[in-house]
Amino acid sequence: MKIATWLTQLLMLAVVSASVFSANAQRTELKLLAELETVTGQTIARDKSKMTHLVFIDIWRSYGGQGDEEVVNSLPKAFLQQSQQIWLQPEINVTQAQLIEFQQHFQQVSPLVFDRQFKLMRAFGVWQSPFHVLIQGNQQIFSGDAKALRQFIDNKYGEQSRLSIASKNDKKREPQHAEEKLPVEEGYSAVVKSIKPHKPRVGDTAPTFSTHSLQGNPLTLDSMLAKLPKGDSLNLVFIDALCPMPQFPNCESKLKKLKKLVADNPQRKWLGVVNSYYVDEAYVKQFSNKFELKIPLAFDAENAIYKAYDVYASPYQIKVNHLGRIELRSDVMQ
Repeated sequence: MKIATWLTQLLMLAVVSASVFSANAQRTELKLLAELETVTGQTIARDKSKMTHLVFIDIWRSYGGQGDEEVVNSLPKAFLQQSQQIWLQPEINVTQAQLIEFQQHFQQVSPLVFDRQFKLMRAFGVWQSPFHVLIQGNQQIFSGDAKALRQFIDNKYGEQSRLSIASKNDKKREPQHAEEKLPVEEGYSAVVKSIKPHKPRVGDTAPTFSTHSLQGNPLTLDSMLAKLPKGDSLNLVFIDALCPMPQFPNCESKLKKLKKLVADNPQRKWLGVVNSYYVDEAYVKQFSNKFELKIPLAFDAENAIYKAYDVYASPYQIKVNHLGRIELRSDVMQ
């Protein structure tokens, strides 16, 4: 009898301890949510009338096109209207300056929180990214990856969710061309025909551009495509001259692969597009000599071509056929 009583008391103590631990953990989560600030130090006020949707991201995956920005954008309108998105980047392999620069390229990722010492990540039990957490009032009602999030929302919103996602997917396949002039500087111009609001995808018309090679020769997409034999393609390779960099850990091996592809088939047509982030044309020439790149290179002043093609990885290949259609988008040189 005494043993049974002792076991009962021990079980009750374990239950109470678990409840206290859960309550303390919840208080920690709520305290952290009440202290949220943007990466630039502005206070973020949670909208208590809405569900809080925490989106844990990895900006380097987003640069490589593997983030959940489009996942969030494709969620049903009813859910987006009833929720408040807050994006969080854990303090892993990233600095505040890099995070601020990232938001200049991904303006839809707002408000953006720098999760220092990954306090929020640990508080909500997040061990991967991208990852999603939903909070209703003071209760966490969901946590999971993009696939699990879609399933949860589909169950919650039913047919309305499926119709909304299907409608947005249809719009992605409908070309909506708009001519747009991008920033220019002397000796450089770019007239862009792009798909809005999404990046130009396989099957879309490639945005046109006009620029100059590092040797000063004029280069236009139309003139290069006009010289292609029927059935051939032009390979655009988007390159960051600051390679190697932490956010592009494999850029050197990819450049070696590019050089091999060029050497193995001299008949293929290539154009390297080098962005102008933190570098000038003279630096790009040094970069070209260092890696012994044997393809024409264009210095993308104002990063107009990068923006038109919505490229953030490096190196990144886009193949355009002789009809001006995109055949391939890939961060694997091929």
